[in-house]
Order: sequence, then C-alpha cells, then structure tokens
Amino acid sequence: MHWLNIFSALFAALAAILWLLSARVKTPETFSVHGVSVGGSVSSVHSKDFAILANALKKQSRFSAWAAVCAGFAAALQAVELLLA
Repeated sequence: MHWLNIFSALFAALAAILWLLSARVKTPETFSVHGVSVGGSVSSVHSKDFAILANALKKQSRFSAWAAVCAGFAAALQAVELLLA
C-alpha cells in the first residue's frame, strides 16, 4: 500500500511543522507583578505580562496538541502498512 506511506510521511511532516510553530511562539522573558497591600498583607496581585504568557501558552498547547494528533496518525498508518505487508 504505497499511499499509506505517503500519507504517513505527510502527517509526520505536518507534525514537525506544528511542533516548530509551537516552539517559535514568543513568551515574555520578564514579568512585572503589581500587588495591593491592605493591612500589611497582599490582597490583590495582577500582571499584564501573565495574561500575555497565558495566551502564548494556550497557542503553544493548541499547536502541540494538533502535532501529537498528526504524529499519531503517522504512526497508525505505518502500523497498518506493516500489518498489510
């Protein structure tokens, strides 16, 4: 089944591209954190940088999840190819 090898290679290449995109997502290198103190203890903390980091991590996770799916399809197609050979 020649087409199984072709599709397996395509899924493997797509997985590699998606993982590369995941690795290239920019994340902040430093974080500014602002806290509000009431009565000597911190009662509220916020940071715009954490929101930026959270969005970047979500993007990385989506790329990685789809890459894992593609790698799974590539492996499954190779398994089918071996069983049919």
